[in-house]
Amino acid sequence: MIGRVMWVALVGSSVWILGCESGKPEATDLPALVAKDENPYRALQSVQAFERLQATLEALKETVLEDAETEREASEGMRAILRVLSMSSDVTGDANPKAPHFARMDTKIRKVGGDNPDAEYDNIGLDHRWDYVIRGNVGSVSHVSFTITGSRAASGRAPMIGYFNERTLAPDERGDFEIHLTKKDDGGPNWVDTSSGISSILIRQYIGDRGSETLATYEIAVVGRLPDSEIPYSTDAEVARGIAGTVYSTQYMMTMHRTIMPELFDHPNRFSRLNSDDFGADISGTDNLYMLATFQIEEDEALLIETVPLDVRYWNIAIESRWHESVDYLTRRTHRSLSDAVVDVDGKLRFVLAHGKTPHPNWLDTGGHNEGFMTFRWVGERETEAPVPTVIRMKRSEVPAALADRIAAR
Repeated sequence: MIGRVMWVALVGSSVWILGCESGKPEATDLPALVAKDENPYRALQSVQAFERLQATLEALKETVLEDAETEREASEGMRAILRVLSMSSDVTGDANPKAPHFARMDTKIRKVGGDNPDAEYDNIGLDHRWDYVIRGNVGSVSHVSFTITGSRAASGRAPMIGYFNERTLAPDERGDFEIHLTKKDDGGPNWVDTSSGISSILIRQYIGDRGSETLATYEIAVVGRLPDSEIPYSTDAEVARGIAGTVYSTQYMMTMHRTIMPELFDHPNRFSRLNSDDFGADISGTDNLYMLATFQIEEDEALLIETVPLDVRYWNIAIESRWHESVDYLTRRTHRSLSDAVVDVDGKLRFVLAHGKTPHPNWLDTGGHNEGFMTFRWVGERETEAPVPTVIRMKRSEVPAALADRIAAR
């Protein structure tokens, strides 16, 4: 049939030839025109899961078009869907609890789901049918944590069954550590009881200075499995579960602007204090205290953000789009951490958010957005009472005088 175009109508199980550029079809062509619904593989769980993925992507496209306020938000929203899908496929679709591997959630240009640009995230999918042991080294990063979650509920959420950070891992003098994930206590260090189920581990590494800090390293193994042991082949049900997990993750992360404090858009430029209890331990760090706000400024405006620096292990501020995507963090100054921010002479920590660079060392770029999210992260003790930052909206031309006045007033 090369070089010819055929029009086909499917009516029930019959195939009707409506036209063919080169005349009547040959008899040998007819077997290729079997109605697609007769394909025996269509009933596979994996195929049905993939069709749900297709429908989800179409629905998310409509969500972006409905919620976008500008052309930039609409076009970047299309790209955000692709980036979230890519991350979800890497982490969930390719997860293999029988032969697990840590999957890096972020790339040099992909930071979605409100991720910290000054961090690295790894995720791994597990199953309580197997026991596991993690061996690694804590490196020298400002903060590293392991959030271990149990079996997922029908909602897709999962309870935390274990948590370790650079302190509680109790590494040896070389920085080496182990985590044992078993149904029965095997006597190993950092034991987590998985008898009631285990689904995943999320590792966060918060970095103050990438030039001087060394990332933590870690590997995982199935207990009792030899390196050359045969691993069972993937089944249709397992592939379907991976696709279903990809669907859930993609849908969840692309609708966070609707589900996580959407009311913040009604009160922009005002921070709220939150912690992992507000978000859920499966998506936020136990050690984290969050300050979350939406920003709203025009082209000729700026926001002066002011707070008091705390004596904590780590902090960071990041600017995100409406879709909770870290804004162009590779090429623009859209984030700051404790290692590159300057404290003013009066002891205050100030940032200036605007469309482009402003005359303050802690300037932040909106990435071309008039609206979006601002996220402060503090890593410290849970009882830490971090002050809520204040935000002052002003004309961009007023920033130098406002800074001078506020510093002098202290």
